[in-house]
Amino acid sequence: MSPEPNAPSATFQEVDFRAELERRPSRRPNYEAEHRALAILATEMAENPRNMLQKVVEIAVDLCQADTAGISILEGDVFRWESLAGVFAARRNNTMPRDASPCGVCIDQNTTQLMYLADRCFPALAAEPRFVEALLVPFHYNDKPVGTVWIVAHTEQRKFDREDERIVQTLARFAAAGWQLWKAYKSEAESSRSKDDFLAMLGHELRNPLAAILSANDVMQTIGINDSRAVKAMGVVARQSQHLSRMVDDLIDLTRISHGKLKLQKERVELRVALEQAIDTTRGQIESRQHRISVNISESLIELEADPVRLSQMLANLLDNAAKYTPNGGEISITAELAGDRVLISVRDTGFGIPKDQTDNIFDLFMQLDTSPTTTSRGLGMGLPLVRNLAELHGGSVNVVSTGEGKGSVFTLCLPIFPNSSLPKSSVRDQAKEPIYGSVDSRRAHRILLVDDDDDVAESMGALLAMDGHIVSTANNGTVAIEALHTFEPDVVLLDLGLPGVDGYQVARRMRSETVKEDLVIIALSGYGEEEHRRRSKEAGCDGHLVKPVQPDVLRDLLGRIRNSSKATLS
Repeated sequence: MSPEPNAPSATFQEVDFRAELERRPSRRPNYEAEHRALAILATEMAENPRNMLQKVVEIAVDLCQADTAGISILEGDVFRWESLAGVFAARRNNTMPRDASPCGVCIDQNTTQLMYLADRCFPALAAEPRFVEALLVPFHYNDKPVGTVWIVAHTEQRKFDREDERIVQTLARFAAAGWQLWKAYKSEAESSRSKDDFLAMLGHELRNPLAAILSANDVMQTIGINDSRAVKAMGVVARQSQHLSRMVDDLIDLTRISHGKLKLQKERVELRVALEQAIDTTRGQIESRQHRISVNISESLIELEADPVRLSQMLANLLDNAAKYTPNGGEISITAELAGDRVLISVRDTGFGIPKDQTDNIFDLFMQLDTSPTTTSRGLGMGLPLVRNLAELHGGSVNVVSTGEGKGSVFTLCLPIFPNSSLPKSSVRDQAKEPIYGSVDSRRAHRILLVDDDDDVAESMGALLAMDGHIVSTANNGTVAIEALHTFEPDVVLLDLGLPGVDGYQVARRMRSETVKEDLVIIALSGYGEEEHRRRSKEAGCDGHLVKPVQPDVLRDLLGRIRNSSKATLS
């Protein structure tokens, strides 16, 4: 078969390729090899759809004894070589204009094409070794051809036949299914990534108003207001702000877990200390509902191999969940018992309970129970999924038992206890109060430059610092901050990293290069607390990194520990 070098479409219309295939003797099928190959494709489709199309062309080379095989996807006006195997495998992802490729004819006529020395009609195919014979089969999406599967012989000796056509047609059906599956997967991944990015940004944006609220509330409490209604209102603001702050932390942590970016810092942690902090974290929620809480833990020391911050977070979320779904005046009890190399920590409540048909998905993200019309605080469905994820990262688990609606629930957290190893002994309480700049000297007043573009945050935090006896100056952008470095001469800079224009990283670098004070302390303030952001702030010259909203007591403790010598870095 030797088509003349006319226009591509005319060439393919003038030659009866079907008759040519019919004239050729067809080899006997090797169904055993074919079945093995199709089983591989089925497995690949289920487990790794992205790689499935590449498997198709590798199998085509093998089953058809071709020199090269490929899949071309039509993208606009060009074909992209999505998958390649054989002689030209290195050209994967190359593109060719539609009207310069024989695949365009295959798509237009929507039928098998057989061609000989195609580069005479399609010069773009000119290559060494030459494309001597090629067999192309279209594949479809919604009954429309969207690409081709093709095989090529680079010698005169290999001639394709009807058996090759049958095999390639079968592989084309797999290609169509794999391509559709991969498109759906990419669409879902992009949607999920957009959702995660949105949640991360939402959490970041919520931190600034929270910081302003907490600082303003602390100012009011420090000033002192005799009116009992005002005192009560301030208590509400404080409790709800802390509750919202915990939700923001959960939101950001779930996003970090989904991206594989949350890393545990395991230490030797005393369970009783972690539990005390968890109870203190949720005290406002428990007291506002007048719940009675009891703790029954062995007097003997129980130590875990855990991230102390995450351990406290898990326990606090379980307590918060119990308080949320237990009517006013109910009971919450906490027990812990050893079971081999594990400790079982149970949080029992007398709340609404869980319907039997919902216990299996209670740990799913955004799952909410609507057990009673009187349930006024249903939450967002993030706390329990976070507990499950953190427990699994620790090599543990969490489960729930409930005998039905109105009969309460028991959540049990199973975690590994501390083995014989060289991990340092620590605790949540120890970590929270670790000195960063030598011993505590809370009486020392500092000249503090507070840099934040949010006026409410700057005003409320500045007022709080001034009331504590510090001399405070504020700046709402990087340029003003650099000027204040020389005119105000601070010894401490609290620096927001998310400044418009010249960001906090750039400001920190310039301050380090322009200051004459070797003991200048720069503390980064950020809505992001991931390791990447901490690393960047350290590289920019910051001595510490605090995540917004900064609790007033944490800020006081930090400033009380700063001395002009023995500077260490807050990680």
